[in-house]
Amino acid sequence: MEMVCDPTTAEGLDALDAAVDRLQTAGVTPVDDADARALTIRLENVARRVQSLQIDLVAEIDRTGVHAADGHASAKVMVRHHANLSTREAARRAACAKALRSLPTVGAAFAEGAIGRCQVERIARAHANPRVRDAVEANEASFATEAATDTYRVFDQKVREWVSLLDEDGTRDRDQAAHDKRDARLHQNFDGGWEITGRCGSLVGAELWSIFNAQLKAETLADWDKARAEHGDAATQADLPRTDAQRRFDALEEIFRSAAAHHATSAGGSQVVTNVVIDQPTFEHIAARLAGIDPTPVDDAFKLFPAIGRRCSTLDGNPIEPTAAVAAALIGHIRRVVVGSDSVVIDLGRKSRLFTGPAALAVKLSSTTCYWPGCHVPVTDCQSDHLTPWSDQGGRNGDGGGSTNPRNGGPACGRHNRLRTHGYTTWRDPTGTWHITRPDGTEIT
Repeated sequence: MEMVCDPTTAEGLDALDAAVDRLQTAGVTPVDDADARALTIRLENVARRVQSLQIDLVAEIDRTGVHAADGHASAKVMVRHHANLSTREAARRAACAKALRSLPTVGAAFAEGAIGRCQVERIARAHANPRVRDAVEANEASFATEAATDTYRVFDQKVREWVSLLDEDGTRDRDQAAHDKRDARLHQNFDGGWEITGRCGSLVGAELWSIFNAQLKAETLADWDKARAEHGDAATQADLPRTDAQRRFDALEEIFRSAAAHHATSAGGSQVVTNVVIDQPTFEHIAARLAGIDPTPVDDAFKLFPAIGRRCSTLDGNPIEPTAAVAAALIGHIRRVVVGSDSVVIDLGRKSRLFTGPAALAVKLSSTTCYWPGCHVPVTDCQSDHLTPWSDQGGRNGDGGGSTNPRNGGPACGRHNRLRTHGYTTWRDPTGTWHITRPDGTEIT
């Protein structure tokens, strides 16, 4: 563990570590219900005080600007990287830090453990609204009091209703707020499935609803046609091949595909391609099973965690169920790529000044995100960057100079691709691990 520069801070952290060690040794098993209540409250108070320090740290990193030294775009990105946080968790801490700069009374209540981080996050969301920010700051003492005395459910309802009264003035303002906050997201769950969420204003929503309903009607009529073809006029709802939920999703999928087809044929458009990467042993194993052949036994490397050399995902690392990937390959296109032991696609030669076509794709196959520590920009949004510059005929990447081939390439977002021109050096060791060194020669970890 790295030493903390300030002796007082280091001493405090050492004492905290020791106290937690003692508590873990003693355990937190309650003797009865009253003890359980007391332990819950006491431990929550301590946890809240520590969480307030985590928020303070984000604020101090942002204030001092020390995150920029290693190329991190913000304090949020630096903390996310070194604390190994989810993007959502890092964003929550950053939002709280921003709000508490203007809400000292709320911050003091948090530091004392009187209110929890969930209450602070709720206040921060209200404070982030520019139309009520001044009112939040003027009423922060009331916010702190209500947060400490109300249950979270009641407090959340009070904040929501208060913001609604201040921020909205009739249907037009509410609709404008919904339009301003319009959003659409596709989120992949742990089981590999996806969820789609979104929001918008009334007029656009009505238009989308009309389009969706038209497609849903077409899907429903297609199901009835199929059912009547099999069962005649006696067909009932139970004979339809898809459920209502399945038809709704298939309608949305068809709208997406129609939009993609239109984009491909429009001026300046192109075909939208989803690249799925799967290793050969996994492909052969699944293909044999689909063909009704007893597949070869799964080798030992397949059973280890992590399964080195095994992959079935998009370029950005979104996992794909292998059976679905192999089945799609049987009716789609497949490309064979040979990868070395260092995870680098085999050399394509010194073909051109820029990485284009298959060469650019080969570079992106080496990672799922930008190679810079702490940067989560997906590889499909990255540039294929020369590790050894084109003009440099030396280099350390085993290619004899700055050639345009996958071994001398890496995926970098625009920010970090430009940052490399300021004295930073990027290279990849024989195991495929990325290394970034600062202008002074020290390595970013």
